[in-house]
Amino acid sequence: MAYNPIPMSTGTTGTARGGVLLSEREGAVLTLAVNRPEATNAIDNMLRDELTRALDEVAANKTVRALVLTSVGDEAFSVGMDIGELAAFTPLEIELVAVRARGIYERLAALEIPIIAAIKGACLGAGFELALHADVRLARADARFGLPGINVGMNANGGALARLQRISGNGSAAALALTGGVVTAERAFMLGLVSNVAGMAEFEPSVQQLAAHMAQLSPVAVAETKKLLRLAAERGIEAAAEHSPKGLARCFAEGDAAMRLQMMLGGRDPEATVH
Repeated sequence: MAYNPIPMSTGTTGTARGGVLLSEREGAVLTLAVNRPEATNAIDNMLRDELTRALDEVAANKTVRALVLTSVGDEAFSVGMDIGELAAFTPLEIELVAVRARGIYERLAALEIPIIAAIKGACLGAGFELALHADVRLARADARFGLPGINVGMNANGGALARLQRISGNGSAAALALTGGVVTAERAFMLGLVSNVAGMAEFEPSVQQLAAHMAQLSPVAVAETKKLLRLAAERGIEAAAEHSPKGLARCFAEGDAAMRLQMMLGGRDPEATVH
């Protein structure tokens, strides 16, 4: 996988959100990292609150042009919901947890910028559900994926199951959801769950390179591409095809397609690559 990003600002800023979510900005790329390594990055209510607030800020900030979701530590992207917290909840509280999780997923789905999930170690349950709502998933060679909730009498989030079914097909989705089995990064690649698997040394540079590449793309073209993908998935191919001409026209009217074409004609555009 090769990229030729346009150079951009390398200024870096970092903040800790409630201690459970780290936020780091480098140029136009924002990285949000789950910061609960002592709990194998399990997702609790405090983390859900911080993710919700962070994603609302991303949606309102037009200078962020790519988002990376990742984690602190080497053991896990996230092992899913915090079972200690979950075990103490009433059924109504558990339902509210699912509603809050759905709100996070809907916020991710609504973002018009590219979202990359950088996955290392265990990516299970609600952690897997979170990663499924990224546009692109990159896996380190040690990553593993699964929905083990069925083994303790729980179902996966319905919206996430639908996305899993859409990505890998009904058979694979059913096998993962109904068996609680875990698959390796290589198997996940074969199922279409991740777009690339990188070795331990190559993983971080490949994530940074992809994020930088996506951040320099036309925001209008990215937004229209994501809209077409969403229309095709939710309303069918015909709906996407119907909107496509208007989307392309917007790339020229509101975006910078004409300028980029002129740059290419003048020999100033970066060399095109196959990803």
